[in-house]
Amino acid sequence: MSPEPRRKQVSLRVFDNEPTARMAEQRLQMEGIPCLIRSLRGGPGLWGTAYNLPHDLLVYEGDESRAREVLEHVPQEIIEHEQDGERPSTLVPQWMVTATIVAVVAFIVLTVVIANRAAR
Repeated sequence: MSPEPRRKQVSLRVFDNEPTARMAEQRLQMEGIPCLIRSLRGGPGLWGTAYNLPHDLLVYEGDESRAREVLEHVPQEIIEHEQDGERPSTLVPQWMVTATIVAVVAFIVLTVVIANRAAR
């Protein structure tokens, strides 16, 4: 048995998926707040993956207010990045993707028309 007395765990927040819950968990652990993530539907034994299922973030009752403060505070690096106005560059512009799709569809239609005329 653990020498530490049993402490009650409370639900801090429910996240829509596992990756966002894991990020919050890491943030709390960096601040020294013990926490636990658990899947609300299914889990490791579920057929397939559970990454897109809701996950609950649990903390000890005594750490709840501090944990809420930590998760509400946005790190300075994120604020600076958003103020710079940097946006991730797209690999291929949207118009180029659209033009490629139209060209492929036109090629397929033309091929079918030519094949039908040759078959007659």
